[in-house]
Formats: sequence, C-alpha cells, structure tokens
Amino acid sequence: MNGVRRAHCLWCCKTSLTNNTHNAYNIPVTIIMSSLEEPLAFDKLPSMNTIDRIQRFSSGACRPRDDVGMGHRWIQGRDCTTSNSCNDDDESFGKESFPWKRHTRKVSEGEILLRSTSFSARNSSKSFQEHNNYHTFNNENGGISHSINKLVRGVPKFVKIVEVGPRDGLQNEKNIVPTSVKVELIQRLVSAGLPVVEATSFVSPKWVPQLADAKDVMDRVNALDGARLPVLTPNLKGFEAAVSAGAKEVAIFASASESFSLSNINCTIEESLLRYRAVVTAAKEHSIPVRGYVSCVVGCPVEEAVPPSKVAHVVKELYDMGCFEISLGDTIGIGTPGTVVPMLEAVMAVVPPEKLAVHFHDTYGQALANILVSLQMGINIVDSSVAGLGGCPYAKGASGNVATEDVVYMLNGLGVQTNVDLGKLIAAGDFISKHLGRPNGSKAAVALNRRVTADASKI
Repeated sequence: MNGVRRAHCLWCCKTSLTNNTHNAYNIPVTIIMSSLEEPLAFDKLPSMNTIDRIQRFSSGACRPRDDVGMGHRWIQGRDCTTSNSCNDDDESFGKESFPWKRHTRKVSEGEILLRSTSFSARNSSKSFQEHNNYHTFNNENGGISHSINKLVRGVPKFVKIVEVGPRDGLQNEKNIVPTSVKVELIQRLVSAGLPVVEATSFVSPKWVPQLADAKDVMDRVNALDGARLPVLTPNLKGFEAAVSAGAKEVAIFASASESFSLSNINCTIEESLLRYRAVVTAAKEHSIPVRGYVSCVVGCPVEEAVPPSKVAHVVKELYDMGCFEISLGDTIGIGTPGTVVPMLEAVMAVVPPEKLAVHFHDTYGQALANILVSLQMGINIVDSSVAGLGGCPYAKGASGNVATEDVVYMLNGLGVQTNVDLGKLIAAGDFISKHLGRPNGSKAAVALNRRVTADASKI
C-alpha cells in the first residue's frame, strides 16, 4: 500500500494505519490513525457509571470483547482492526435499552461547518432522510463525514431556545435600563423568531431594582404574538402580581445548593419547595403553566461541587408538584462535559429528558461544549441570553449566560432547526449592547458583523 505503513495503536498495542499525505501547501504530512482520533460517542455516556467512564480512558486494553469491569454497558465485541483501531461501523449493545437513544446523523463536511451562513460550502452528493425527530444525512464521499456522523450522533432535529436576556440578562445591570428599551428588546427577540422570551420578574424592587418596572413591561408586551412571555415569580405574592399584569406563564426558582438558596431567596431548599407548591397550586387554578429552574446544578460559589443526587432530588420535587419543564442551571459556569454528564445521568433517571432544559453560563468558556453533550444525551431545550447578557447578583464572578447568537450559529452548523433568524437576532444583540455601552458579548455576532463590514468595504 503506497504511502501507508503500520504503527502501534496507542490504546491497545495492536496495529493501526498511518497515512502519508500532503496538506494544502503540498507539504508531506503523516496522519496517525489511532483510536485516539475516534470521536467520543457521548450518546453512550449516560449508560456508563463514573467508574466505567474512568476505565474507558485509563484502561490499557481496547474495549474488551467480554466487557470485563464495564458492567456490560459498553460496546461488545470490539477489537482493534487495521483500519482505525476502534472505528468499526457495526455496534452491538447489551440488552439494556435507553429511551434517549438517537438516530444517526451523517452530515457532509460543508453542511456541518457552513450551514445557514453566506460562505460557500463544498459541493457533495448527499441524500436527506427524516426518522421521527432526528435526521440522517447520507454522503457518498464517506471519509470525514463518518467522523462528523460520530461527533453529532444523537443531536435532535429541532431545538427550542428559551431566551432569558430581558430578565436574567438584565437583572444584574447596575444602571437602570429604561422600560422602553426593555420593551423594544423583547419585540426584536420575538421578531427574530424566538419561541419563548422570558420577559421580566415580579420580585421585590428592594432586591432587584432593575426589574421594578415588571408591570409596565408586561402591559406593553402582552399583545405580542408569536412567542410565549413567561415571568419569574419567587413567591405567591409575586405570582398574584404577575397574574394581575396579564402573565400567561410563570417560572419558579429553586436551588440544589443549601447555601445558595439561603443567599438567593433567603430560605432553605425544603422551605423554598414548600413555598413553590403554593404557587403551583394557585397557577393550576388559573390554568397557568409553571416552569421550574434549578440553580447550581454542578457547583456553588459557597459549597463548591454539588452532588448530582441533590440536583435530582430538587428536580424530581419540582416535576412532581406540576412543573411542565425544568431548567438545569450552571449558575457560576464551572461545568464541563465531565461534570455535566453525571448530573444529567442522575436527573434523567427521575425525570424524562423531554421535560428538561439546560441553562449554562460561560464563565470558563465551556457553555457550548456543555450544550452539545446535553443535546447528545437527549435534551432539546436550551436557555440562552442575547449578546451573552447576564450574571447573578448572588454569585460573584459568574459571567453572562451563553450568547443566543453563538448557540444558534452552532446549531445551524449542525443542521439543527431553531426557526430563529440569526440576522435579526444579531441586530437585537447589537441594539441592547449599544444601549449598555459595551461590545456585543457574542463571538458569532462580532465575527459576522466584522465580515459584513469587510464585504461592504469592497463594494
């Protein structure tokens, strides 16, 4: 085989292939095709416990045929071959079945990188099929599309984005944002196609003065069509005020951290759950749906790491009392896929994944990675904030939420539908950023704006 030589697989000391080729500049390049290059199939991680995952990366053997020490939860009968060591197409699983298992998506190179942008994608012959709520892309070229297929396996066909910028994004701003600006921001976000825009919060002005105009905001946006406009209600008094202002959907806010619950809403976790039962009961009487939030799902500014079991307990309580949807918030943004996966495992064991949303702050730049692994595990609802607005008044050091523009750009690249107009969304982010006197916090928005400016200068 010309230009190909055998090499030892770094995982199991068996042979794999190395391929001598040339890059775009005609410089010889050696590509070592070991199992280390195989994209990690995160859609299988929920079936593994913590020890299983550690063994997956620390074992000197390649996925043993008898699955010794792995609880029969990994792929069976997988030995290294002379192709890409562990990169076989045939995958046979144990007898366990998982409701979150997704259909395979095979996306072409051009589709994955450049979908819904103005850039020209590489032409490739492909066919498109739909299986329930998930896509399958068939690319005749093979090669890189196989790796992309493994990377995006499990990603849903459609993702609902819950825009939290007008409430969660603005609540920590020191300078009061005029009501008219808040209203225009909401109008722009609805016009961009966002299906849910969290409008405001009916909390005491003493604690969150930025949202003291909640009633005035609702009076001016209630007539908007095309989106749901939920509001946060921390107690029964807030709920009653929201109903009087015409709110048609509300949200309640619990914490998985005892210390954070005390600092944020001035009560213990159990006291907060008791308080919220009264809100949910009243909401049922008015036929108003209630969304639940759980903060500090992977870490707390006081208690540091939060056990997944505590998160699962609070989520289950909210679900049992009647919340139609529960958002899992990484309030201080310390989560990584390595900590998000165990948390989701615990939560999805007690609540169906279709009832869950994820809410990531981007303090350490991990939000998009965490969203991707969440989608691969069965989540199809994502909270985000236009222009990356946000923070938390009770979590020092927490940066803004993940930018909605960045989320939409990533999902467009994965071929996932959102029904959001990225251009209008970027304009909304630029609008509020200009008013706040700071650059747009979305990397995608900044890059695309720079490209538009550069293109315009050539005309």
